[in-house]
Amino acid sequence: MDEAPGKPVRDRGFKARKREDHALVLIDRLKENLADLAEVRRILRELGRYYDPVLGGAIMEVGHQRAIVEAIEAGRPAEALAVVEQRYELYLRDRAHLGHDGGHDGGHDGAHDGGRGGKG
Repeated sequence: MDEAPGKPVRDRGFKARKREDHALVLIDRLKENLADLAEVRRILRELGRYYDPVLGGAIMEVGHQRAIVEAIEAGRPAEALAVVEQRYELYLRDRAHLGHDGGHDGGHDGAHDGGRGGKG
């Protein structure tokens, strides 16, 4: 079952492929679309379906979703972004011990808490 060096790996199944963390992609899309309330609600619904066993609940729980939507509706996009960033950073931090560094195609710059009150 060993592959020859330099030869493409084929038919090795799902585990052999590098997985993209779709939740992180969705969070990035959420941050990029805070001006579009309909898109925000759609993304939040999808994120609400993602269970995070490390956090012990949804990646974006109903309370967080509500706070984001209410902030946008009230014209406070910075407040909405702060809630999104808080969940994003928590999700990334909890993955660090699992060997996940947040690497995905969503454009995260790697500054996990940016000096904004991380507990570490």
